[in-house]
Amino acid sequence: MNKTNHPLRGILVGLGNHGQVWNNVCNAREDVEIVAFVGRSETSRQLAISEWGVENNKVYATLPEAINSCQADFVLDVTPPSVHRQVALDTFAAGLPLLGEKPLSDGLVTAREIVEAGEAAGCIHMVAQQQRFNPLIRTARRLLTSDTIGPPGQVDISFAVPWADWPGTHYVTEPFMFLLDMGCHHFDMIRYFLGMDPESVHVISWNLPWGWHQGDACHVAVFDFCDGLKVVHRATGCTVGEKTSWLGNWHVDGPAGSMSWHENKILISHEHRANPPHLEEVPVDFDHPRHQKDPLLDEFLSAITEQREPECSGRDNLSTMSMTFAALESAKTGRPVKIESLS
Repeated sequence: MNKTNHPLRGILVGLGNHGQVWNNVCNAREDVEIVAFVGRSETSRQLAISEWGVENNKVYATLPEAINSCQADFVLDVTPPSVHRQVALDTFAAGLPLLGEKPLSDGLVTAREIVEAGEAAGCIHMVAQQQRFNPLIRTARRLLTSDTIGPPGQVDISFAVPWADWPGTHYVTEPFMFLLDMGCHHFDMIRYFLGMDPESVHVISWNLPWGWHQGDACHVAVFDFCDGLKVVHRATGCTVGEKTSWLGNWHVDGPAGSMSWHENKILISHEHRANPPHLEEVPVDFDHPRHQKDPLLDEFLSAITEQREPECSGRDNLSTMSMTFAALESAKTGRPVKIESLS
């Protein structure tokens, strides 16, 4: 949350569907104001004016033009991954903080370049890994660190959604976008929940006959951690039947029982014959926010006003990107990949 006496002023880069979502979130708050809008195409700029109600003099074709024409406190990047590098370099060259949509970039080398540029400029840099702030995952992390089920030995994640049914967008036309875009959400959640990074990953991916994505939209990924811990991530991005929540359904096995969650319920159970059966529903620690992006924006604005590194910083997110691109390499080759080899 912004702790100053005035709204922090942002430049929104990217005027597509997701950009409109971010604009609506910002408009509903009193501590932030979007003062400039940047779109690469004339069509997107005109839509922002005609459909979003943006004033003509606040719409620009390039980020440098917007930066030079207004007083801004930060940049919000909602462009496709291939554009993130240029947006980041322009932002850091102006000495401004950056909140960028995930994935951090469309390549690991470029992702490192972005992070290094931000650090060299001394700019605050945060990646929009919003699921990490969900009250359910925060509560599950607390239960795990409280030794509720003991050290986890296996985590099973099931995820099924009708993802990105938007013909012509990069989500549909570019290869492996489901693994890259949604995988990095869940892979970041895995890192946060377990408090550690995996050593290797093996992915098998495919497409369903009715799928609308050019790249594979189904996969099974097995992550190996130290001490034998395994995480199995099963995902389908073109389901037309029952779907999971965006968090997926999780089941975590430990020596003292299991923890599972489905929708907004967390269950702790123990049913081994050596002990009396136990099943307990644990309420989440705090209420869901107005919008799932609000806690993310709270953290970013607080980092700006307190001049500190935010959670989900660019530097931290490089580990999530290493998981993601190792998974991508494994999906392409069909072989296990050591994540360290990409670092």
